Amino acid sequence: MKRKIIPIGLCIILSITMAGCGQSTSKKESKKIVQGDLLEKSDSIENSSEKENNSKENKADENNKIKVEKGKTEAKKQQDNNKDNNTKKEEVKDKKVKPKGKKTIVIDPGHAAKANLNKEAIAPGSKELKIKDGGGADGIVTKTPEHIINMKIAVKLRKLLEENGYNVVMTKTKYEESLGNIERAEIGNRNNADLAIRIHADADNNPSARGASILVPAPKGYAKDISGLSRKYGTSILNSLIKEVGMKNRGIVERSDLTGFNWSKVPVVLVEVGFLSNAEEDKLLNTEDYQNKIA
Repeated sequence: MKRKIIPIGLCIILSITMAGCGQSTSKKESKKIVQGDLLEKSDSIENSSEKENNSKENKADENNKIKVEKGKTEAKKQQDNNKDNNTKKEEVKDKKVKPKGKKTIVIDPGHAAKANLNKEAIAPGSKELKIKDGGGADGIVTKTPEHIINMKIAVKLRKLLEENGYNVVMTKTKYEESLGNIERAEIGNRNNADLAIRIHADADNNPSARGASILVPAPKGYAKDISGLSRKYGTSILNSLIKEVGMKNRGIVERSDLTGFNWSKVPVVLVEVGFLSNAEEDKLLNTEDYQNKIA
């Protein structure tokens, strides 16, 4: 059997060719492996990036929630502070305060241009009701309404007291102001008055009735604690009216049926400065000189 002899040159060529094919295949496989690694890395990076973004979003949500909760908390604190401030303001408003070193006198000119027929409790806790202001008397000769006389004397008294260093509070300064008697008493209470002076003029069916009297509270309602001191001040004022003005002394009268007394927590007196139903006193009460003497 004859062997075929392949020329050396052809063998070399075949060897080179085979080697090249092997190298080509190896390179392709390597390339595929590298590409696979890159894809895996890319997926890993994308997944990592996605997780990081999700984490950031979650943190942002958490931060927003914290901000919202913080905002609510701050708003609640501010609301509570506003309530506290408003409460404090109300407390300051209702607190009994007066200028340091000064005595406070409340002056209450009786009645008004119009009657006030609304009703109010005669005393704290009482079911008995009484009209707020039935209207005052009129001069039998001058026809001057009582509220005008009362106001003129009150204004003169205020001026004299202020000139002598007193702190003065008026319950009203206009003729048309028609206050209830609880409201008048509360002005004295709120200002922690050393004395409340209610100014009125009297009237009677007997035209000869004349002179001054002082009404003071009986120990009823709030006034039970200040009736004694009120009587002391009332007696002092009455003595001055008798001595300085020359009025007839009609005495101290204790009353338990006056709303303005029963609601008062501070010493209070009601001064009847004369009778408008008496012709002589009616004319005197309408003169500047007599009003000044009474003040």
